[in-house]
Amino acid sequence: MIKKVLASAVFAAFAGVAAAQTSIYGLVDGYVGHTNGKSPTQVNAGGMTTSYIGIRSTEDLGHGVKANAVLEQFLRPDTAQLGRFNGDATWARNAYVGLSSKAGEVQVGRVTTPYFISTIVFNALGDSFVFSPMVTQRFGVNNFNLAGGGADTGWNNSVLVKTTAGPIALTGVYSAGVQDDAFGTKQAGKSLGAMMFQGPVGFTATWQEVDGGPGRHNMTSVITGVSVDLKKAKLFAQWNRVENSDAVTKEDKGYSVGATMPMGKGNTVMASYSHFDHNFVGGRTAETASWAIGVSHAMSKRTDLYAAVKDTNYTNDGVNRTAAWTDTRVTGVGIRHRF
Repeated sequence: MIKKVLASAVFAAFAGVAAAQTSIYGLVDGYVGHTNGKSPTQVNAGGMTTSYIGIRSTEDLGHGVKANAVLEQFLRPDTAQLGRFNGDATWARNAYVGLSSKAGEVQVGRVTTPYFISTIVFNALGDSFVFSPMVTQRFGVNNFNLAGGGADTGWNNSVLVKTTAGPIALTGVYSAGVQDDAFGTKQAGKSLGAMMFQGPVGFTATWQEVDGGPGRHNMTSVITGVSVDLKKAKLFAQWNRVENSDAVTKEDKGYSVGATMPMGKGNTVMASYSHFDHNFVGGRTAETASWAIGVSHAMSKRTDLYAAVKDTNYTNDGVNRTAAWTDTRVTGVGIRHRF
């Protein structure tokens, strides 16, 4: 009798655990690369995608409602370090809990912004922080805006709501404390994004605003994008505008165009070009022009090899140039594996 009671208790415990489905997943990306004039050829991480590891738990609550929890951490396999950079938050990619149903989803915690999603989905080189001209311009530490101040890919202390209206997917985010990676201050942020795919055509439009609070600058950003799948090639175009109220930068605005083309079994060629105009306080101006081309070879559904080059050129009125503004060309060959 005692054995039957214990067996029933153990079975009930495992049945309860089985009701919540938990999985571990991620991506590891490493490449051998070189940046002219800055470093010797070396092994780096995240050439095409920033490496990460994640834990996801989903529980069916019945009546079409599910509870979800996600914890995702960036990592650097080249140095066996966690985070995108020293001092990065532990679960900086995503860290949220929420509910989902056919009507949509609510996430509470640190969430990925719709502004970042619009940027990478309508971009020939995806979410590459090394080779994508658009991503490095808008989210990398560049010569005009430090990463942070609402420009990070994820926002802390946020509530995110997703829903659909016919073919249009809508996302809204409110953050009570966007974390500025450069200074560690808290800022309020809000964003609305829309994305639609109808046959071969896709479209996106996203707006976000960050209130810097007392003594800090505000940032308002708008991005639109379109894609057209012609089978033999997929074309992309984006337009972006960022308005600042700080003591240096007034406005950044520009565009990006690109294409991906299948070339034989498992091979894809990627090409992109972006151009941005930068307006500073006092009437000073600058320009950034960047092009990139790459090729990937899918060895399987999970693993691909790639090679790419990106060239960036800065021009201005001679007032703003610093050592950090040196024209750059980065090349690399790498491997990316998903699990």
